[in-house]
Amino acid sequence: MIVQSLSLYRRHFGTLVFTCAVALLPANLLAAGAVVFGLASLSSGGLAETRTHTEQVQEKQRDLRESPPPTAEARDERARQLGREALEGNAGTTSDPLRFLQGLVPVAYATAIAAALLLAGLFLAHAALVPLVLELMQGRPAGPAQAWAVAGSRIGPLLLTGLLAALLVALGALFFIVPGLVLAAGFSLAPPIVVLEGAYGRAALEQSWRRLRCHWGAALSLWALIAIFTVLASALAALAPPGPWRPVTASVVRMLLYPFPLVGLALLYRKVTLARVAVAS
Repeated sequence: MIVQSLSLYRRHFGTLVFTCAVALLPANLLAAGAVVFGLASLSSGGLAETRTHTEQVQEKQRDLRESPPPTAEARDERARQLGREALEGNAGTTSDPLRFLQGLVPVAYATAIAAALLLAGLFLAHAALVPLVLELMQGRPAGPAQAWAVAGSRIGPLLLTGLLAALLVALGALFFIVPGLVLAAGFSLAPPIVVLEGAYGRAALEQSWRRLRCHWGAALSLWALIAIFTVLASALAALAPPGPWRPVTASVVRMLLYPFPLVGLALLYRKVTLARVAVAS
């Protein structure tokens, strides 16, 4: 499966990347915006205030050492005052874990939204790739316009099914990532089922789960590859200069690499379908 996917990916690189970019580009940009919003909320909350208060106390202590008051009583009083300020700051932060957790809530929401957006983009890109890959495997010419014409004819059911799948996978990813990866693998056949077979929503997700009974290894391998590419994109983005270049770098890397495992998922659907037809006949 991996070798066949790589061969198709290399021979039709531009067509596959452009087809996926129609869905992946807006999804990545929206996900990057959600992450930036979450980090901005965190920096403007309690953690930033804690650092500011600590820096202020340290600066006052430094001033006390460099320019002490003229009398011993004034120095002692000033030292006691700085001690009280330091204790008040610690009491307002370290003794209030609820406030700290509340500060992390926007980050958790933003991360979940970003994950759901990326998964929705992958779902739509996968749906468009399926008719394209099936045509290419038959040796017939095909392109992004034809692929998205097929997917666009089912855009309503696709959006509904993709949203449901993305929410379930994002929820599973909150529990140490692995459940989310398993759910994503289990829904691997849902996009082609929606586009080519007419089912959608919960019915499409359940059919995908049932048909993968003997193909879990391939599905999990391809989704593990997607997870690796996601981490790689974030790592490369961290090397870029701060600012808009980082989300742009991550988005470009994902758009170039994601089509490879998505082609594998389209080929997996073809393999499962051919096996079902053979058994039925």
